[in-house]
Amino acid sequence: VNMASQDRREVLSKAATTMFDKVSKHIQGELYASTEDYKVLEKMNSITTDKFKELTEQAATINTEMGKLQAESSELIPALDQIDVLETSVEELLNTATLLDDYSKKIEAKYKEVIVARRS
Repeated sequence: VNMASQDRREVLSKAATTMFDKVSKHIQGELYASTEDYKVLEKMNSITTDKFKELTEQAATINTEMGKLQAESSELIPALDQIDVLETSVEELLNTATLLDDYSKKIEAKYKEVIVARRS
């Protein structure tokens, strides 16, 4: 009975050792998988941070350029106003020239009438 009891103890001891080895390997596998997940997340975070920095720089550049364009646009407003005034003046001058042309044609026609009437 002693021998059988000792054999059982050895079998149980080997089974317990095997179980602990397998549980240990399983836990190590879980830790390894968690570590790898953490590494992937760390890489993703780093890439996202770099991309965010890049986008922030691009936004700052766009903002600066927009400011420059707004300043240039503000500088052009007086020139555009002068162009509008000049355009109005040119239209008035063209209307005056048309009136003068019509008037000179009437004077020429009258002059020709007077000349023809004197000759007759």
